[in-house]
Amino acid sequence: MFFESYFDVKIPMRDGVKLSADIYLPRRSGKYPVILIRTPYNKALPGEIKHGTRDVEFYVKNGYAVVIQDVRGRGDSEGEWHPFIHEGEDGYDTIKWISEQDWCNGRIAMMGGSYRGWVQWAAAKLNPPNLTTMISTAAAGRWFQELPYYNGLVSLGMLEWLHYVGGRVVQNPDVVDWVKVLWHFPLKSMDEVLGRVNTVWRIWLSHSRLDDYWKSILLSEEDFKRINLPVLHITGWYDGDQPGAMYFYEGMIKYSPARDKQYLVSGPWNHAGTRVPRRVLGGVDFGPEAVIDLLKLHLWWFDYWLKDDDKALKSIQEFFGGGRCLTFVMGLNKWVSRDVWPPREVCWCNWYIDSGGKANTLFGDGRLTVEKPTVESSDSYVYDPMNPVISSVDFNFYSPKAVETPLDIRALESRFDVLVYTSEPLKEPIEIAGKPKMVLYASSDCIDTDWICLLSKVYPDGRSILFNYGGLRARFRESFEWEVFMEPNKVYRFEFSFFFDTNILIEAGSRLRLSITSSYFPRFDRNFNSGEPIGEMSKAKKAHNTVFHGGDFASALLLPTIVKSSV
Repeated sequence: MFFESYFDVKIPMRDGVKLSADIYLPRRSGKYPVILIRTPYNKALPGEIKHGTRDVEFYVKNGYAVVIQDVRGRGDSEGEWHPFIHEGEDGYDTIKWISEQDWCNGRIAMMGGSYRGWVQWAAAKLNPPNLTTMISTAAAGRWFQELPYYNGLVSLGMLEWLHYVGGRVVQNPDVVDWVKVLWHFPLKSMDEVLGRVNTVWRIWLSHSRLDDYWKSILLSEEDFKRINLPVLHITGWYDGDQPGAMYFYEGMIKYSPARDKQYLVSGPWNHAGTRVPRRVLGGVDFGPEAVIDLLKLHLWWFDYWLKDDDKALKSIQEFFGGGRCLTFVMGLNKWVSRDVWPPREVCWCNWYIDSGGKANTLFGDGRLTVEKPTVESSDSYVYDPMNPVISSVDFNFYSPKAVETPLDIRALESRFDVLVYTSEPLKEPIEIAGKPKMVLYASSDCIDTDWICLLSKVYPDGRSILFNYGGLRARFRESFEWEVFMEPNKVYRFEFSFFFDTNILIEAGSRLRLSITSSYFPRFDRNFNSGEPIGEMSKAKKAHNTVFHGGDFASALLLPTIVKSSV
């Protein structure tokens, strides 16, 4: 072996709790820059030591010391596991301890994806003196607009995640009947059906508004102003933690003194693809350029910011094509170099929905047009919580054997409780670059319901490929901090952003499609339309929902569009 290993090294925290770390050092003696990875997934597992961009031997071989630490309450670390809460102080104390070791040269980087990404920002918020740079990949952190709530809807995958990281070791998701668990109601007792009472799940459900519990860990404008670090941000257009990743990138660009040292890569990837890129997702082939060498990019980044290697800087500049933002344009299936994201040349274009009153299913008369309809009309459907729109083929989200859900959503669009609005074939291509928004005028005969919008690209052969979705729980239309129920059958204006930023080319001959419904299960929980507390909903009511368009109720899809495409 060309490195030295030290296992289960106990690092003291300020409250006396000791966290366990495995330390890998180059065999030759000396002081080294350090790469820190903090994980809830058990530092000793082979997949934590070598998987995609996380490759301990590779970094040690290239002259770095690597420290992998179990976060509080996980693996060999002491303390109680409560996701998100302790990572700031624990990260700070760990970095301080590393900086005092005789094998550390005083320069420390953090890296990692998903929760390993969040812990970096929690620590950076407190400004550890020796933290020099970060590579933040698919980092969660835009609470209430990402997870465990998105615009008031509950992300049921978070219960699966809490089970996966339950106790001290990674749990086996394949021994759980997830169909039975996720169909159970109310939400607050789902954990009992699962077979493990989960205190954190119940705490999260008790904080169903954007209250101090969430605000205490949500980075603010003032936090970003204090973070003076170069950061490489990595995400994907289908990454479930992309809202967090973009939140951190945008916060640094807007407020950080290091705004000119922020770099972004976003590809046609899901969450896992941000570590191990793939060219095919959900049955769609994005071409050979979708697969890039992110491990090499990691090394260049560390070599420049931790070793002052000018050759590495040149390699970074060449990789990014002279800009600081590299995005994959789906449809074109090529990478485009930009100065910033969203691109400065973006302008907002309104696409209005319209119909003859029969927009139900993709076989209906729903239309999507840039011309604002002058005549007011509407479309209606019945939303039954006991028969929701199904978002996923496999309810077991964390199984390595999970069946991937196709991106072609024509089967979903064939349901009568889905309103479908489709444009004419485009005469000229358009490039969408940024996060779409929705302005929806709608009513319900219930005091609460959900609005779900699905955005797809329709190819000449009929395939309807999903590239974004968004939604809003009606009770949160005014604020995520309080609930206001609807007056039955009154028309309200609902405005919300879609879940993802995106970058896609809609070619001439293809069409744009917006589908509207009231459920997307089990991606999100079902609204029982009853107005009960979110964790306690059990009295299901069918909702007769109506979407309005034209005249004073001109519902519209707002698209960030590059008029003169950069491609």
